Parts: sequence; C-alpha cells; structure tokens
Amino acid sequence: MRKKYRMNLKMIAGAAALSITLLLTGCGADNISGDKEGQDVITTAVEDTEADAAKEDGGNAVSETAEDDKDLAPDFTAELVGGGSFSLSENRGKVVLINIWATWCGPCVEEMPAFEKLNGEYGDDVKIICVNCYEDKKSVDRFVSENGYTFPVAYDEDGAINGLYPTDGIPYTLVIGKDGKVKNSYVGSSGMEEQYRTYKAAIDAALAE
Repeated sequence: MRKKYRMNLKMIAGAAALSITLLLTGCGADNISGDKEGQDVITTAVEDTEADAAKEDGGNAVSETAEDDKDLAPDFTAELVGGGSFSLSENRGKVVLINIWATWCGPCVEEMPAFEKLNGEYGDDVKIICVNCYEDKKSVDRFVSENGYTFPVAYDEDGAINGLYPTDGIPYTLVIGKDGKVKNSYVGSSGMEEQYRTYKAAIDAALAE
C-alpha cells in the first residue's frame, strides 16, 4: 500500500494566490469570522431544531427529529465553476461526496482524476462536489479548464465552507449518506487509483443503506 500523503498548512509557502493568511488547521478553518455582505458563497450552518420537549411520564424528552437534525452534515450552498450552484440540503436522499482541496496541494491534485472517474460512473445517482478553499475564482477556473474536469467544483474564497468541516490537512473527503449524515471521512491521499477504490467502496456501502 502506498504511503498516504496530505498537505498540512505549514506547506503552503509559495501559494501566493491565497488572499488571506491560513492557519495550521485545514485551510484556516479557525479563521472563519462568518458570512460577509456581498460574498459569492452563501453558507448556512445547520442549526439545532428547536422543538417542544415531549412530555413522557412527567419528564422532558428531546424529540427524535431534533436529535436527528443534530447529526446532519452541516448544510451549505456554493457557487459552481461554469455557473449554477450546489446545495447540500437539496440533495438529501442521495449519496454525496464532498472533497475540500486547493490547487497548490499536490496530493489534492493527484487524486482529482478519481473524482472524474467516479462522476462518470455514478452520474446523477451520486453527487460529487469538490470545494476549493481560499483561492480566487480565476485560479480555480484556470485549473479546471486546463485539466478538462467535468465534475462539479465549487468556490470557497473566504473559507466559510471549510470552516463547517474543520480538518488538520487537505485533501479532506467526506461521504454523506442518503440520510444526510457523514458516513466516512478521509484526510490525505494515496494516489488516484487507491483513492478511487476507497471512495467507490464507501459510496457503494452508502448506496446500499
């Protein structure tokens, strides 16, 4: 088995395209200050559902609906390269693979063909969304165009989406089940072929549930 690599933010020297200073966790998840007026990416964190306490034998019990909502993957809506948008909540009932990446991250770039292959195999049955963090749109557009990728790529210029899914390194990939809950998460990459097999197995397991 090949050694698994990931890009820690200590390794971003030379990433001059980044518009803000990144912290050492994820792509600067701890540096998120919230939505800003006029931003292109609109992010909404999943809020705990406020439900009336169910009365059982004179005691208070949190409703099952509220408990289930707490376990959902954080919702977000993001603008896509080429136009349109992606909303996690609008894809409830489908398996979703979320990948957080950057063009300067070698392991991220190395595994990208796996997403192209998976996207072609599953079509609309599985939603694949690769969220680029902290880079400007022109850099992302150029990367996607030069490589001819057709799977959905989203902008996250201010890192708000990354802040919903904090990690100590990228690439960071999650498989979300049809119930909207995180089934698997992965940090780092062992190359295109191994990551393809790993993600495919996780997707198939989620589809079978």
